[in-house]
Amino acid sequence: MVLSGIWRKNENSKEPLPENISVSHDKAVPPQAVQELCASVGWSRREPELIVRALQNSLAVVSIWAKGKDIKPDELIGFARATGDKVFNATVWDMVVRPDYQRAGIGRLVMCELLKELDEYQIPLVTLYADPGTDGFYKRFGFMADPSGVRGMFRERIDY
Repeated sequence: MVLSGIWRKNENSKEPLPENISVSHDKAVPPQAVQELCASVGWSRREPELIVRALQNSLAVVSIWAKGKDIKPDELIGFARATGDKVFNATVWDMVVRPDYQRAGIGRLVMCELLKELDEYQIPLVTLYADPGTDGFYKRFGFMADPSGVRGMFRERIDY
């Protein structure tokens, strides 16, 4: 399902982060961390070099990290990115939260941070592709199915 919406900034929703959670808008997310996070929800593997290129070409990137305990490294627990023209349109891609952290506000944090960054460009239309059953989550941020009935279509190259 393709959803679109006009994001309206809500300054009143600022809650303090737990001490063990950090937010980054840096595009230099380690590709292995992205792969592991995506694999945790059953998404297919992507080549590390392509992940790096996709991040570099993104308009906005948000990653949420849980601080590691003792000698354990920090863990990527939430992620999303957006592409766009910085004027008329942007599209949210790869919105993912590690299963152990789902339903704990991490997805909301990812979306709020991503949309806040997109709001700096004053882009009037933000779209995304929602998996079946997830549209209720995105509707909380002002997204809706296109009221004119427009359906998303895609073309996938298979001759790599």
